[in-house]
Amino acid sequence: MAFVGIAVSCDRFEGDTTVPSYIKIDAMTVVDNPSDTWSQERGFFSSKIDAVNIIIWKSGDTAETNLGTFQLPCRVPVLRQGLIDYVKIAPVVWQDGVSGKRIYYPFYQTLTFDSVRLAQDSVTDFGNLQTRYISKSTMKVLWKEMFEPGPGKISLDTVVKRCYSLNDTVQSDYGDYGCGVVRVPAGTTSIAFGCDTTYHVGDPLAILYLEMDYWSDFDFSVELNNPSYQDGPVNLIPHMTVYGKPEKGWQKIYINIGSTWSHSFNHYPDIRPHFTILNNEGRAGNLYLDNIKLIMM
Repeated sequence: MAFVGIAVSCDRFEGDTTVPSYIKIDAMTVVDNPSDTWSQERGFFSSKIDAVNIIIWKSGDTAETNLGTFQLPCRVPVLRQGLIDYVKIAPVVWQDGVSGKRIYYPFYQTLTFDSVRLAQDSVTDFGNLQTRYISKSTMKVLWKEMFEPGPGKISLDTVVKRCYSLNDTVQSDYGDYGCGVVRVPAGTTSIAFGCDTTYHVGDPLAILYLEMDYWSDFDFSVELNNPSYQDGPVNLIPHMTVYGKPEKGWQKIYINIGSTWSHSFNHYPDIRPHFTILNNEGRAGNLYLDNIKLIMM
């Protein structure tokens, strides 16, 4: 991938300088990979890339220089100038929705820009960047639920309904095609629901994440169901509690469900995601869900 930096007239030279150059990045979003054509559903590419990690390399360096991780939008000082052989920009997200657990998200591609020219006291502006999911040869979508209209049923228990009304709410950033909703009546303290299918992981070394958008009046627990469960009592292994913050509207979360699968499930080859709404006060309200994906590599 080539990138043309700011237009300057400057000879290439080695070494640092006491006056920095700057790299500016406004945002990073996810788009489809034309060679893979992941999905026709816009919600599949829902993302919240909170920060980026920036690495540069210049001929003659003994190793890459990791400039660090920077929250978006960012304007990063660089004590180098002249022609940089490449700049790598990696997408960073909040794991499990926790700001203190920023990670490079392994399912998104790192962007590499060749032949970037940096100029002293000047800004090289990358603007709004677009990344993609990694290749289908590496990543597998075990389960997805976009709540799109159509004759098919929702792949969650029947307590989850489709919602289309703009007077209610939908994840409009990705098309007003609908979302899922669980209506919680007053006096109800708990509602449990899960996938109607067991999903096969197989590879004990797999990296496993659950992505979803949500807007909730309540805290809710994300769990894994006992893989032997069919129609008997539900035996759940909790992974984490997602805190309801209705005033923040729609939120995106990347859940490392693989940590519970490996530690508590002992890499059992079949899993079934499950959720429980926690409402000790018995308030009436709603849990909205959209763009759910269980993915592995």
